[in-house]
Amino acid sequence: MDETLIKKVISCVESHWFQHLHMEVNTSLPDALLNSKSIETLDLKWFKTLPQSLASFTMLNSLHLKNCWFDVYHQTDEFFDPFVNCPNLKNLSLTNCHFGMVKSFRISGMQLLSLSFEGSYRSRYRSLSFGSRYRSSYSWGYFWELKIEILAPNLTSFRHDWMKPMDFGEISLPSVNFVDISVDRVCYRQYEEENDNMNVINMFRGLHKAQYVKLHYHTIEVLTLVPGLLEKQPSPFTNLKSLKLYLPYNTKSSKVPSHVMRYLLGDSSGADLIIVKS
Repeated sequence: MDETLIKKVISCVESHWFQHLHMEVNTSLPDALLNSKSIETLDLKWFKTLPQSLASFTMLNSLHLKNCWFDVYHQTDEFFDPFVNCPNLKNLSLTNCHFGMVKSFRISGMQLLSLSFEGSYRSRYRSLSFGSRYRSSYSWGYFWELKIEILAPNLTSFRHDWMKPMDFGEISLPSVNFVDISVDRVCYRQYEEENDNMNVINMFRGLHKAQYVKLHYHTIEVLTLVPGLLEKQPSPFTNLKSLKLYLPYNTKSSKVPSHVMRYLLGDSSGADLIIVKS
């Protein structure tokens, strides 16, 4: 990457008060860019080092990070909360991002309206392009032990498209309306099945205010991993108006077990049930 060219781009951003910036380069985030006070929309891809705080982007409204690394290479039990001082952030999407050695990750967004997590098994191999320094069991978009908290009182839209259900320590989303949950179930170790089942159940508890819910088939599969566990749980969605289930075409997997339907719908007899075969 031509560092001179990057400096020219950053200089142009600063001098012309750019409000929207998209950069796709395999480099660290330039310090000079952190001084920008005009950027409202920031779209970054393949940045191998992001700062531990993005507080300097005081006008930032929308942030989209894809295949990026946060600069955290020492294990700590403290919550990593890189967006807490972004007062105007309303839209946040994290796709195949790596949080280093962080054990606890928090998203605090008082103005946040939309949040999207995306990560897949396929993306893990791309991390090798950064060299041996980054080769670890913490593959992109996939973490065995990362605990996540979301504190966003105004959030209305939440999307989870991850290889396995996230471990939510706390999820406080009292205003959420639209939920789209997909678990890309590639492989499971037997001892994980109950944890993953409970992780989905706990996530649904935090999303209990949702009115419009989309669930993809592997998410439903995870709910059935531990026999007898789901029957003991109350229905999670208390304001449900529409439940859309995405199911495969094959006949063996195209029917949702009755106990799963009872769990999902509960007393929401007036909710619309939409089945989509894909």
